[in-house]
Amino acid sequence: MVQWLTGIVDFVTWYKILGDVHTRQKRPIVMLHGGPGFNHMYIPVVFYDQIDLRQYPDSPPEFWTVDFFKDELDNLLRHLGIRDNFDIFSHSWGGIFGSDYASNRMHPSLKRLILANTFCADQLPDGLGDVLQKHEAEGIRHSPEYKETLAIYRNIHLCTLTSWPENLMDSMANGKGNRHPEFTMSKRLKDWSVIDVLHNVTCPTLLLSAPQDEMWESAVRPFFLNIPQCKWVELQNSSHVPMYEDPDK
Repeated sequence: MVQWLTGIVDFVTWYKILGDVHTRQKRPIVMLHGGPGFNHMYIPVVFYDQIDLRQYPDSPPEFWTVDFFKDELDNLLRHLGIRDNFDIFSHSWGGIFGSDYASNRMHPSLKRLILANTFCADQLPDGLGDVLQKHEAEGIRHSPEYKETLAIYRNIHLCTLTSWPENLMDSMANGKGNRHPEFTMSKRLKDWSVIDVLHNVTCPTLLLSAPQDEMWESAVRPFFLNIPQCKWVELQNSSHVPMYEDPDK
């Protein structure tokens, strides 16, 4: 655990290290998981669990910003003593503040960046997204139409496997989507964008996406067009969780 003193609420971040982060031969990779509100369990490489509302339900709303999670990451890097030389792998929600971190903090010690199944804009594929957003905006999340559409949406765009992995199910059960609108961005994220500052990312970047992912190609392409050193790989046999759907890739 690493303590994080913000001046208003004192937080604790859980983390686990695989290997020696202080060896000179290997640069550590920091994993930014999805959600928000998920934990690290659905990805078979363990790094840290971001602070979320389940741990601190009484914390003030103004804490939950992209900058908050970037500050938490900086606090962890300082605690581990790796802030001068590290890589980032970010997935889904992790790619939001991971790309924001790389673009706006312009950390010269960030040597490599991976953005997996993430986006530059608030978009949902096909007409299913419109139905889900409509019901969430109206506060109707228990209607048969919403539940049926959500099940179809998840099976097409989230995970295409017939039997979902236990780690993924556990993360979803603990995630923000089970207690808050899953497909309607909060006021603090609704207008979020890094498109205009992506040119600030100076490290080599690997962009991963999939044709059936809930992140549309139009929401992914700006990364490729604006990050100077960006390689884009599309994983054809997966949707949002390729680590389970197409692990060989």
